[in-house]
Amino acid sequence: MSLSIRNNEALQPYTTLQIGGVAQYFVEVASEASLDEAVGYAQANNLPVTVLGGGSNVLISEQGIQGLVIRMSIADVATEVLEDRVLLTASAGMELDDLVAHAVAHGYWGLENLSHIPGTVGGAPIQNVGAYGVEVQDVIESVRVYNTQARKFQVLTPDECEFEYRNSLFKKPEGAQYIVAAVTFALTTKVTPQLSYTDLHTRFAESQPTLADIRQAVIEIRATKFPNWKLVGTAGSFFKNPILPQEKYEALCAKYPGLPGFDMGDGHTKVPLGWILDKVLHLKGIGNERVGTYQEQALVLINKGDASAEDISVFAEDIIQKVYEATEIEVQWEVTKLGGE
Repeated sequence: MSLSIRNNEALQPYTTLQIGGVAQYFVEVASEASLDEAVGYAQANNLPVTVLGGGSNVLISEQGIQGLVIRMSIADVATEVLEDRVLLTASAGMELDDLVAHAVAHGYWGLENLSHIPGTVGGAPIQNVGAYGVEVQDVIESVRVYNTQARKFQVLTPDECEFEYRNSLFKKPEGAQYIVAAVTFALTTKVTPQLSYTDLHTRFAESQPTLADIRQAVIEIRATKFPNWKLVGTAGSFFKNPILPQEKYEALCAKYPGLPGFDMGDGHTKVPLGWILDKVLHLKGIGNERVGTYQEQALVLINKGDASAEDISVFAEDIIQKVYEATEIEVQWEVTKLGGE
């Protein structure tokens, strides 16, 4: 066997929260062939499989993860140009921000609003990541997956991926057999800035920004709201923004004047949870010696250095309870729990 499978590998260094126990077995795969081999090894030894990418959206228990943890390290990128249409295919292990930088440098429009989001390409369709008026589903052409049941690779269309707000087929039980191997993005060489997000609209109200201008603006905006995940233990936005029926949103507006909302076009409104955490509950920058909310954005939880997964969970659930008591909104985690019992 060509794989290098390690026992009792510490997972803490592989997550941006810098929290977690050990993997019973751990392997890094750098090719599709080694991915197939790793899955074959797990099945032959009756080991459950957990896939880890950039570790930017997970909370791993101190009890660790039983079975085989596969860390995706495939990081190839290929380009197909069809007049003004560009199909950019990136392997799952490539850093998403590296791909965005690549697209911007080559003059390909579509990914620039997703600049500086931590994590890998493989995690992008799983989470349907989004920021500043763009969701990754808007630019996905197809997703190449490995079907662990059929032991073969196949290609899924966006419809087959069942994209929803911060959700997809891959987070549901019926999609559990799929491992994202690569993503093809449909970009363009046409100048198509997406400036609906308020901060971007204001910044470029009287100018025509370049791709580089938008990327730099997004990076600067994110820097005012999020800690540097390379220096601070964080998983970014810890909670999902709630989507409410219009009547419930209007009732909350009457109770909390100024509550922002974004019309989803189906009788529902997306509410920025950060506004509620800050303006209603005043939770920005609060916490204890181990865990807290970020001083610039209460939606972000930070590990102050030695927090446990339990510390994070208890703190997060306390926030969820506070939100419910004030608004009757049932908040959901954006971060995924891994490991434990």
